[in-house]
Amino acid sequence: MAYLIGLACLCHALVCTLVAQDVQHAWHLYVVLVKPSLIGIHRDQVIEELRERGIGTSVHFIPLHLHPYYQRTWGYQPGQFPVAEDYFDRCISLPIYPSMTDEDVNHVIEALQDISIKFRR
Repeated sequence: MAYLIGLACLCHALVCTLVAQDVQHAWHLYVVLVKPSLIGIHRDQVIEELRERGIGTSVHFIPLHLHPYYQRTWGYQPGQFPVAEDYFDRCISLPIYPSMTDEDVNHVIEALQDISIKFRR
């Protein structure tokens, strides 16, 4: 919930995970989408900026048609599913784990705010 509140001010740079009030989310991942045209940098550079601040992230979504097995077996090629590729190009899984403290969450939020200010167009 802290990410939802803390990242609300970054709607110019990120699309944040939203959950309906009547839903209980498992929160095994917290994914944001970078808006490169507004923040001024690509997802990979955001990941690198976070890494330089001691924050590990990941990309947990890779479209099936980009996996070598599906390309060899079914002949899928990049460009066939542009919506999935756009999501893949912009998504970042932020740190989220049971022992994460409020201080840890605030560190991630503050880093994203700093990156947004540093590169904002």
